[in-house]
Amino acid sequence: MTTNKTRRIIAAVLCLACVVLLVLGAVNLPKKNNASGDAILGDLRVRTLLNATGDGVVESYVNIAKKEAQAKAKAEGGGMSAIRDAVKKAEEDTRAKYENAEFSQGVVATPELLTAIDNYTAALAAHGALEEAAKQAYIDAHYEEAKAKMEAEREALLAAGKDVPEEETVEVDMSGFVPTQEMLDAEAVVDGAYIGMGEALKVIYPVLDDEALASLQETIDAIVYQPGDSFDTQYDRYLEQLGTKSSSGGYLIRHSDDLIYTALALLVVAALTVFYEVLVAKLGIPRVIIGVFFILLCFMTLWYDLSLSTLLSNTVVRMGMNAVMVLAMVPGIQCGISLNLGLPIGLVAGLIGGLLTIELGIPGWGGFLFAIVVGSVIAAVCGYLYALMLNRLKGEEMSVTTYVGFSIVSLMCIAWLVLPFQSLKLRWPLGTGLRNTIGLDSTNFKHILNNFLAFKIGGFEVPTGLLLFVALCCGIVWLFSRSKTGIAMQAVGNNPRFAQASGIDVDKMRIVGTVFSTVLGAVSILVYSQSYGFMQLYTAPRQMAFVAASAILIGGASTTRCKISHVLIGTFLFQGVLTLGMPVANVLVPGSTISETLRILISNGIILYALTKSGGDSRA
Repeated sequence: MTTNKTRRIIAAVLCLACVVLLVLGAVNLPKKNNASGDAILGDLRVRTLLNATGDGVVESYVNIAKKEAQAKAKAEGGGMSAIRDAVKKAEEDTRAKYENAEFSQGVVATPELLTAIDNYTAALAAHGALEEAAKQAYIDAHYEEAKAKMEAEREALLAAGKDVPEEETVEVDMSGFVPTQEMLDAEAVVDGAYIGMGEALKVIYPVLDDEALASLQETIDAIVYQPGDSFDTQYDRYLEQLGTKSSSGGYLIRHSDDLIYTALALLVVAALTVFYEVLVAKLGIPRVIIGVFFILLCFMTLWYDLSLSTLLSNTVVRMGMNAVMVLAMVPGIQCGISLNLGLPIGLVAGLIGGLLTIELGIPGWGGFLFAIVVGSVIAAVCGYLYALMLNRLKGEEMSVTTYVGFSIVSLMCIAWLVLPFQSLKLRWPLGTGLRNTIGLDSTNFKHILNNFLAFKIGGFEVPTGLLLFVALCCGIVWLFSRSKTGIAMQAVGNNPRFAQASGIDVDKMRIVGTVFSTVLGAVSILVYSQSYGFMQLYTAPRQMAFVAASAILIGGASTTRCKISHVLIGTFLFQGVLTLGMPVANVLVPGSTISETLRILISNGIILYALTKSGGDSRA
């Protein structure tokens, strides 16, 4: 049997399984919101409620036994010690007697109880909706005040030279919140409904007293209603509290959406099986593997009920904040120096521009543009010197750029300690030197691109300004690559001997590409920092070039050829795997570092793969 025939058979089996799962999912999915689903939830709710009420019955028996023991001890003329001992023994004996009793077994819910439970659930839901709306209105009314207070406190901490948290969320103080009259009226309805349900429970459990019912109200509330309840959350909660397995019908309804997701995943696998050779030939093995892994993570976020729209929104943001850094690899590859792992030269230049903006107190867009201009000028000068060195060491660019990148970071670790910055936002409050992490705020350029023209579509937030800036940078690189100088530079990168024979100054074109790459590096770190909200100094820029190199290689580039499409595809896939991988890993193995391990494996593995494909030939 040929390989192609085997693949077609496997694909056919997968498609058949896909159809079966799709039909099962499509048939059972509507039942979550119709009478069938309501009946299953109703049965589980009653069983859970009766099981919890059994605990209250035990408490009632305990109270009765304690009162009887107390009365008996008093009648026998016992003292306080004898009465305490008698009460304690009665409590212990009663709890031991009913410790493993299942009060819900054999108990049939009366129609009155079912009606009372429905009424109580509806009353709780109505009260919860009113409370949520009132609290949200209070938050909306006081949000700007809380935000201004938080920013003022943050700026005061920065001005005093104190550390500020890297992640901050605006939190409105709810201490001044007062329940509305509608909430109070709804609460009275809830209390009345609970009393009615308690009377229905007493018919089933005559021994149940008011004290036990009062102590059970919080537990019963959590059983019958929780904010944001859906079929899935209620079903899982009831099964967990009952400690029983689900029925086949309930299981299919509960996991109907998962059946559909699994069917679609099998369809993707079937397509990959059939078109494997075509995909590998056009995309390459690394991009196929990473792409499939990304698709798998998307399905896993759905299977584990994670918010895929939010995670994809975060992926787009991370793509935007890293794309310019990956784009900086393009001129280096095109001019013939291969992967520019000396990119930290440009990153350091951009950081200096950003620090000067904070030192001089230039706010907003003016500060951001000032940082770009200053950083680009420094990067251009340093990049020119860096390019001269690379021209003298042709054929050894990969090792030289790596050494230079690490060296400049190490050198700047000393420079950050002695540079004469005076702003307390930059310096340590005690001693000398700049902080490891410099916080950005509204007085400089925090989120200046992310917030520009940003909008939301459901749970998906689009950072319009950030994406437009990335598109602008990509457009500049694309136009340059179509210019006379850009074409000459690419000719040098493709075949330096042929380019030299054609009259092109090889060394000059290598200098142009290296300087352009370094300047883009300076711009990229400012884009990254404004999105992240902080500037990181010292050893932070050391690994950034490797992440950028990995992303562009994942996108389909090689060490000798690349396009802007490789930048966008590679950055999205790389950041998507990291963004989706972390929450999925936390669900699979709580508290693990699997996502960070995957990042290291992907980054270094892709670079190693690219180097093995480059052949290691000299480019001199």
